[in-house]
Amino acid sequence: MEQLGIEPKLLLAQIINFCIIVVVLSKLLYKPILGMLEKRKKEIADNLVLAEKLHTEEEKLKLKRQEVIDAAKQEGLMVIEEAKKQASKEGKDIVAEAHKQSDETIRRAKAESERIYEETQMNIRKESVNVAAAMAKRLLSSILSPGDQRKLITMHIKEIEDFAKKQQN
Repeated sequence: MEQLGIEPKLLLAQIINFCIIVVVLSKLLYKPILGMLEKRKKEIADNLVLAEKLHTEEEKLKLKRQEVIDAAKQEGLMVIEEAKKQASKEGKDIVAEAHKQSDETIRRAKAESERIYEETQMNIRKESVNVAAAMAKRLLSSILSPGDQRKLITMHIKEIEDFAKKQQN
């Protein structure tokens, strides 16, 4: 070995130094480094599991949110439909009330018209009787005596009144 330029004492000392360094490093650094690497590996695995849980939870929340949105849309549609039905019902009620009021107004107008008609008829009859009496008085005053005139006028007035009463019924 000396021919190769290697000294056996120096080689042995370097091997012993290497072994000492390996033992010291394995005791002092290797185990803590391996422990730290193992701890880091465990943290990464835990974080991956946690990330998977969070991802699953996020998917569940998305589904739940979509369900809530769908339920809200459905409820909104139901509210709109109910409002339409209510508006339609109220519209029908308003139309029915308007018909009722117009029927009542028509009924009152007819009653008022009937009353005015009856009143006018009565006035016309009274006026006719008065005119007829005045005409008969003038006509008869020249032909009949005053006593005969009264009898005749009374008789005709009675007939006209009876006729007017029959017309009312």
